Amino acid sequence: MCQTPDWSLGDEYLRENAPELAPFVTKYAPCPLVAKPQEEYFGILLTGIISQQLPPEVSQELLAKLTTLTGRPITPEAVLKLQHADYLAIGLNQQKIDYLYGFAQAVADGKINMGKFADMTDSQITKQLLTVRGLGQWTIEMFLLLGLCRPDVVPSADYIFKKELQQLLNLYDLPKRGVINKVTETWRPWRSLAVWYLWQHANEK
Repeated sequence: MCQTPDWSLGDEYLRENAPELAPFVTKYAPCPLVAKPQEEYFGILLTGIISQQLPPEVSQELLAKLTTLTGRPITPEAVLKLQHADYLAIGLNQQKIDYLYGFAQAVADGKINMGKFADMTDSQITKQLLTVRGLGQWTIEMFLLLGLCRPDVVPSADYIFKKELQQLLNLYDLPKRGVINKVTETWRPWRSLAVWYLWQHANEK
């Protein structure tokens, strides 16, 4: 299992090195994010696959139906044990069924070894998970930040974060990856914490 960072150290760092974020640190600290246990990794990523391009209420309903069949936490073995008809009956389409089977099989075969994530870098985890059909950049970034609590994730695929960053720094356009990396350089190595604070600000609007 990955260790939760000491977010208070990040607060001190951001206050000293990113004065534009100091008001957010004052208002929203302390950050409550805690690294999830390893047995939940598979289910978190599976949720990302199911939720893609669906309204939140629809994806939540699908997940609720799925867990009645698989139990909690969802395991690769439980996913592989179910038949196609079981998935169709709860409302999943063929493409996502294929994605679920493919992901579960990759974990069961050891191609994706979640037990090693604690010893892997963010880029190594990302590279490995991008081999899974149905797992995109946004899902993986959210997993790194919210699931593993990696301290220096900058979710360049997240619209809410990009919009907040644009407003915070008075950028003309919605920033892309290269610009995001450049303008958040002074936030390293605590960019995850900065992102979380911007999310809290967005939630209040």
